[in-house]
Amino acid sequence: MIILSQKEIIERMEQLKGEETLKFIIPEIFGGGVAIIGLNPNKKGKKYLLRLGNEGNETPYWETDKAKDLAKWVADRLGNLI
Repeated sequence: MIILSQKEIIERMEQLKGEETLKFIIPEIFGGGVAIIGLNPNKKGKKYLLRLGNEGNETPYWETDKAKDLAKWVADRLGNLI
């Protein structure tokens, strides 16, 4: 189990390139499923995109330019990096 701090998640987000993503398993107590953070492929949108759902069936949830916001969301839900 790899639980990253908010700061560690931000550092990894800032290193993302192209279609690379960070994938986290969210514990059942917070709804379960996976949270995937990556660069937003929509060039006219915000820089980062958070997708939620089950493995292979994720839907866009949140677009933002602030890595801190998404990192806090995942860290607060004890996301386990996979």
